[in-house]
Amino acid sequence: LVISKKMKMKKNGALLKKLIPFIARWEGGLSRATTDTASRNPAPWSYSGKTGWHTNKGITYSTFVSLAKKIGYAITPSNFFTMPDSLWFKILQSGYMKAYPLHLINHLPRIQAVIITWAWGSGTSGSERRLANFQRQVMGIRDSNITKSEIVNNFLTRISPRNELKWFQALCDRREADFRRMSTFAANGRGWLRRLADFRITFA
Repeated sequence: LVISKKMKMKKNGALLKKLIPFIARWEGGLSRATTDTASRNPAPWSYSGKTGWHTNKGITYSTFVSLAKKIGYAITPSNFFTMPDSLWFKILQSGYMKAYPLHLINHLPRIQAVIITWAWGSGTSGSERRLANFQRQVMGIRDSNITKSEIVNNFLTRISPRNELKWFQALCDRREADFRRMSTFAANGRGWLRRLADFRITFA
C-alpha cells in the first residue's frame, strides 16, 4: 500500500505516513486462517481453487459487505480479492477513522493511532468498549456510558503533547493485557505481541 495524492489529508498526513505502512506491514494479503474469528463468515467465492477466504489486507469479508453501501462500491469477487489501494483506504477512512471525532486531537497523533488501530483490530464497537474501560479503570473517569465522542473528549482534556507518550505507553500496556485475556491468545498471541511491539516503536 502506498499513500497517493488522493489519500493525503492536510490535518493528519503525518499520521497516515506512519499508519498506512504499519498496517500494511502486518496485514499482508488474503487469509483463510481458521484460528481467526473472521473465519466464521468467509467470502462465498473461491480463489485460486480454494474457499474460506475471510480477510484481505486486514479487511474482513463482513466489514467489506457492511461498508459497501455507505462508501459506494460493489460487493464483487474482484473488489474483495484484489482490494485496490484506493478502496482499502476508503474503508480505513470511512469505517474506522471517521468513527471517532479524531480531528479534535490532531495534536495527539499517538492517541489517534491507538484509537484507529484498536478500532481496526477490535471493531468500532469493541474499541469503544475497551477504550471506555481503560478510561474508567486507569484514568479514573466515573461514567457508566462513555460514548465515542466522550472518549475523544476525555483524552483531549487530560492529555497534552507533554504527557502524550506516557499515556500512549499506558494504552499499549492495556492492549497487551487485553490480548492475554482473549480466548484465541494461545493461537494468535505471539503475532499480536510482535505487532504491538512494532507499534510502540513506530509511534513512540
